[in-house]
Amino acid sequence: MNLGILDTNAEVVFFPVRHHSPACARLVRELALKIRPATILIEGPSDFNPYLNELNLPHLLPIAIYSYVELPDGKRKGAYYPFCEYSPEWQALKIASEIGAVTEFIDLPWADLAVYKTSSHRYADGELRYSNYISQLCQKFGVEDFDALWDTLFEIDDDLDLAEYFKRAHSYCFQIRTLDKACHSETHLREAFMVNRIQLALKEKRGKILVVTGGYHSYALYTQINNIVFTEYSLEDLSQENIVSIESGIALTPYSYSRLDSLTGYESGMPSPGFYDYIWQEQEKNVYQKILATTINELRERKQTVSTADVIAVEVMAEALATLRSHKRVWRKDLIDAIIGSLVKDEFEYATIHPFLEALYDIFRGSKRGFLAAGTTLPPLVKNLQKILKEHNLEATAKKRIIDLDLYSKLDLTRSRILHKLRILNIQGYKLVESINWALREDLSKVWEKWEIEWSPDFDSSCIESAIYGITLAEAAVAKIKEREAAIEKDTEVAALLLLDACLIGLDDLTSSFYNRLIEIVNKDGNFFSVTAALEHLLYLFRYDQILGTKEEQDIGKLLAEVFSRSIWLLELLGNPQGTDKKLLYSLQILLQTFEFCDSTLKLGRENFLETIGRISLDKNQSPLMHGAMMAILWKLGETHLDQLVIDIRYCASPSHLGDFLTGLFSLARELAQRHTEIVLSIDSLLMAYDDQTFLEALPALRLAFSFFTPREKHYLAKTLLKALGIEDITPLPKLEIDTELAATVLAFEDKLFKTIDCYGLRGSQK
Repeated sequence: MNLGILDTNAEVVFFPVRHHSPACARLVRELALKIRPATILIEGPSDFNPYLNELNLPHLLPIAIYSYVELPDGKRKGAYYPFCEYSPEWQALKIASEIGAVTEFIDLPWADLAVYKTSSHRYADGELRYSNYISQLCQKFGVEDFDALWDTLFEIDDDLDLAEYFKRAHSYCFQIRTLDKACHSETHLREAFMVNRIQLALKEKRGKILVVTGGYHSYALYTQINNIVFTEYSLEDLSQENIVSIESGIALTPYSYSRLDSLTGYESGMPSPGFYDYIWQEQEKNVYQKILATTINELRERKQTVSTADVIAVEVMAEALATLRSHKRVWRKDLIDAIIGSLVKDEFEYATIHPFLEALYDIFRGSKRGFLAAGTTLPPLVKNLQKILKEHNLEATAKKRIIDLDLYSKLDLTRSRILHKLRILNIQGYKLVESINWALREDLSKVWEKWEIEWSPDFDSSCIESAIYGITLAEAAVAKIKEREAAIEKDTEVAALLLLDACLIGLDDLTSSFYNRLIEIVNKDGNFFSVTAALEHLLYLFRYDQILGTKEEQDIGKLLAEVFSRSIWLLELLGNPQGTDKKLLYSLQILLQTFEFCDSTLKLGRENFLETIGRISLDKNQSPLMHGAMMAILWKLGETHLDQLVIDIRYCASPSHLGDFLTGLFSLARELAQRHTEIVLSIDSLLMAYDDQTFLEALPALRLAFSFFTPREKHYLAKTLLKALGIEDITPLPKLEIDTELAATVLAFEDKLFKTIDCYGLRGSQK
């Protein structure tokens, strides 16, 4: 390593940082006050430079710069540059303002990097964290991981001076960089851009320049600026041909410590930001005692027993561990291990977190949430959203309110569509509490929704971060729908449910390309049951729903016809699926209903449909259940005669086949047995020919077949049979009459019984 990089009197001074490091934040201030640079160049998105003054507004930290792009293929990405009080980049910005230095972000705009598989959290430290050199250092210093190593070398010793920091940090980062054989082309492009910005600042000859970047970049930038040969690469080797022109935007957004914490959200960032916040704010050796006191109080509030003796034990053990580890003061890991050793007195259960540790991690994480100051430039979407919410009295306030919507009302339907757009964009503070189930279409006698609206701390950030999808609420919601659509590979039912969501926000902004994409998904799906499940949703939307504006909608009709055609093709390939009788019959019912209701309107292809059903019915290898179902369809469509049905029933006369055949037949055409005495007599004659053992063998399947009839229909069938046999007067049936109260009681009991059975998995879904 060229030792010139350690010279703080040079024209360009390179300060290496770990993002979100209190030690780096403290020392960058100290260096800036010492050398009084005319320019401070900071690793950060250069496309935010026009808005740099907004960082001087009285924001409540943490906040983040949010950069978002739409790629040429339509995909959208967003990335964050988070700042908290102890971020060295933030302190560099503040000290620049104090000493009157020119400030500039010098990193390549993230929008130009989005085509790479790049991190969405730009102030992460992945380059420093993943290195063989780190593994060796961890072994040498006897620490567990990169975080503990960094703390040992840089954070714990609050007497670490600037010269020693420079020596350690530059050497540390240099070794990582030179031993790292996997430096990505993205890094090269970024550094080439940074070098260019530094060179431009040098040409302006304002005075000394301080460059604040991640330590991984410092030596590479230093060598390029000072014309020192660095074996890794040279600027001439670089090309920006992969950088493409794309739609992009950038804005400030609120952030939180829970998102910043590497243990719960932030990719490779500092763990336990709340702990380091304590370190930054208090600036005293025994700050751990305040942290411990806060932890103990929190544990007691959570009803965890912690005695005074326990507290003393934790403190003594924490100090002992710090001494044993050669720490100059009690640190994060010392406290965690002391609490585990002193307070956790029972065995850990597998895959669970002990309550003491859960409370400890919560406190160490911190609960701070950021808030943007008035005057911050907001993305167009946020302004549009604010206007719409105000116009329709849907603004979120601190006081929770419930809104009931009657969707037969045009005003309420409009508000519903707005709220569904918010739901699809995941705008915080708006929750659909209750509504009719559009997917299952249960009880459509009243079409209603109930929404809960209450201001959420994440409301502002969720609005700003949704700007990635468009400049208006309508545009953003449609873009989100299309993004979900692009993620579907071949699940037609998921695509149909997505269409339902699209209908809930209104169809006006959907284009024909959206429907064409859904048709592509249909044509890739080889699952008959997924396709017919989608068919059910589409049939409802096309045939019934005037409220959603989908009834006889042309594009939905075209999509329904495609799904129907695909269903027929897959049906013939289905063979004899095992263990799916109920699902199969339900799917066949949907097919038949779709054909009956929509053939005259959509011209679904009667000839092809009947030819397919006919071929399946004549297949001798086909199951009796499928055979019966195919015959039911042919009968209902007038393509077979009663005599043929009787012949087929007799063909399936064996006790192992008869019940299954009748199940298929009655599931789709149970009126056959009610209207035609020949069917009832044919079945009766077959059953009467069984001996006792054969009848018992056939009985379970027969019971299932006749379960498709209501009690009143079974009563009517019995009367029909007795009349046909001429014994109606000899064996009269009781009258099937009960009072309303008893019927309601029986139905309620039956519903409760079936729910209990379903709960324990004793019978499958009716679908």
